[in-house]
This record gives sequence, structure tokens and C-alpha cells, in this order.
Amino acid sequence: MKYDVTITGIGDFSLQLLQLRESMIIFDKDVPYEYLDMVISHTKSTLKDTIKIGDTVIIADKEYTITAIGENALSTLKEHGHCTFVFNGADVVEQPGQIALSGRGIPRVMVGDKITFE
Repeated sequence: MKYDVTITGIGDFSLQLLQLRESMIIFDKDVPYEYLDMVISHTKSTLKDTIKIGDTVIIADKEYTITAIGENALSTLKEHGHCTFVFNGADVVEQPGQIALSGRGIPRVMVGDKITFE
């Protein structure tokens, strides 16, 4: 297990973003106030190993494969528990903080669910 966190909060607009844009912004519990409504917050954790293309991400009960990683995504994940998952299976991301995932559909998340990188 490379990174493992538990969802602690779901911003008012984060599920709308997930449904309409098929993207999910995560941040550890120290999320800046101005982003609180847009993110899914989680417990703090330590990145135990390098995350790379082909790795598995489990969000709640759904499993995804990483297909692309933005140039800043790993550093912001390590420092702030922050990245943006995009569920499009692309081999190139549009923004430097994105991690593209392939899998079946978008996850249904609730407080208490896990996000795990393997």
C-alpha cells in the first residue's frame, strides 16, 4: 500500500463536480477554507512509495488504474494530500495536478470510505 486515507468530509459542490465533470478533488484535512465546498477531504497520510502509471487506486468500492499523472500531482499529494482525479482514462492530463484513471464509472463516496493507492 503506497497511500491510504479515509474520507472525512464532502464539500457541497464536490459531488456535482464528480457527476458533471467526472473529476474529484481531494485534499487532506487542512484544506484551505476557500476550497472547502469543492473538495473531498480526508485524513492525513504519508506517501510510502512512488505512485506511477499502471498502479491501482481504490476509491470506496471501485478499483481504477492510473493512466496519466500530472507533473505536480505527486508533490501536492505528498505535501497536502491534494490531487484531482479525472475518470476519463486519458494517457495525458490537462492540468499539472491531475491523475487520470480508467475503470468502470465514477465512485459513490461517503464519509468513512477509503482512498487507497496500491
